[in-house]
Amino acid sequence: MFENILICSFVLKNNLHLIDTTFEIAKKFNSNVILLKCLHEANPVFGLFKTKSEKKKHSELTNEIELVLKEVEEMAKHSDVSLTTESVFADSLSEYVHTYVHTNNIDLLIADSTPPIDIDIQDHKDIVNRIYKNVECSVLTLK
Repeated sequence: MFENILICSFVLKNNLHLIDTTFEIAKKFNSNVILLKCLHEANPVFGLFKTKSEKKKHSELTNEIELVLKEVEEMAKHSDVSLTTESVFADSLSEYVHTYVHTNNIDLLIADSTPPIDIDIQDHKDIVNRIYKNVECSVLTLK
């Protein structure tokens, strides 16, 4: 029923409930799971290019994301679930997720309803609502 399941996360930390629930669904349907860490791309201070400190901060965040993704990969091995992990920084999170779902034949999108710290709560609700309106697959939202 669900050949490809996408976990879409807009926060750095992993939500263990979200991951455990997804892994249980994946085991039941023998699904492939993709964990997509989709974080908002900060606009450069000077508009056209990033400063050294912005590049350093971006690099540190990328390293943190890699550690978080490796943690989930280990959990998937223990749960015997096929998992692919990806991370991306995007200007428009809703457009990126919509395109990703369409191009990767996602059957089920699972998302965390907890808003990220760096995004205003109303902005997060708008992003999530746009994703839900535009994706052409089943959606499961977890807290």
